[in-house]
Amino acid sequence: MLTDTHAHLTDEAFNLDRDIIIQDLKNNRVDRVFLASYNKDSIMSTIALAEKYPNIYAMIGIHPEETQDYTAETVALIEKYASHPKVIAIGEIGLDYHFDGHDKVKQKEIFIDQLKIAHRYHLPICIHNRDSIGDLIDILQTHKDLLTDGGVLHCYSESVEIYKIIHALGLKIGFGGTLTFKNSVVAPKVCEVADMRDIVIETDCPYLAPQEVRGKRNEPKYTTYMAEKIAMIKKMSYDQVVDITTQNALDVYKKVKPENE
Repeated sequence: MLTDTHAHLTDEAFNLDRDIIIQDLKNNRVDRVFLASYNKDSIMSTIALAEKYPNIYAMIGIHPEETQDYTAETVALIEKYASHPKVIAIGEIGLDYHFDGHDKVKQKEIFIDQLKIAHRYHLPICIHNRDSIGDLIDILQTHKDLLTDGGVLHCYSESVEIYKIIHALGLKIGFGGTLTFKNSVVAPKVCEVADMRDIVIETDCPYLAPQEVRGKRNEPKYTTYMAEKIAMIKKMSYDQVVDITTQNALDVYKKVKPENE
């Protein structure tokens, strides 16, 4: 059974059929889904879904594009729920320099602060990166003492060289729909050389639907396309990829139950 290690089922794109999708996960060979939050409101909605369904887990944190939400009140909220049994990580956190008007200094300060929270509560981290890899790696290497509980650089699209740094830091990489795109070159190359023990599968739904369903709303059931692509690249069976990536997810997100009750 597959594990979707990064999804946004709280997004309004799922307002009409969210419960149906979750209730149908096992019929689509998906055992569990990890929901990433991005601002204060999504922290609460993500936890609410995790409390409602045994196969849904929450990652809580403030996205770099939502720095205005990072207040003392929000920090207190994150720390309040960090010990919750269904909260498995701090995320998604990181850096994003893609759009004009970003405050690099503030983003870096908030990223480091959330790394400290994760370390304090012995939680792994789910890392967001867009057009910011230099500063991101600098922070991770400078604060590698805060990475003892591991984590994932999600939606991996960087080079083989960057992967080697991520591997040396004890972190894993998440492959989503971009791995399957027709024009994708770097991600398949990284997948080819990466240690299978470093790879987890994600959708980032409702965004970045795989090539086979481009133009549609992405959903957890489409993790199957990433598993198929990895199997092709690594010359492994589909079942091997599913088993290994699922175990990898359990290895990094240690609060997740191996089997749902």
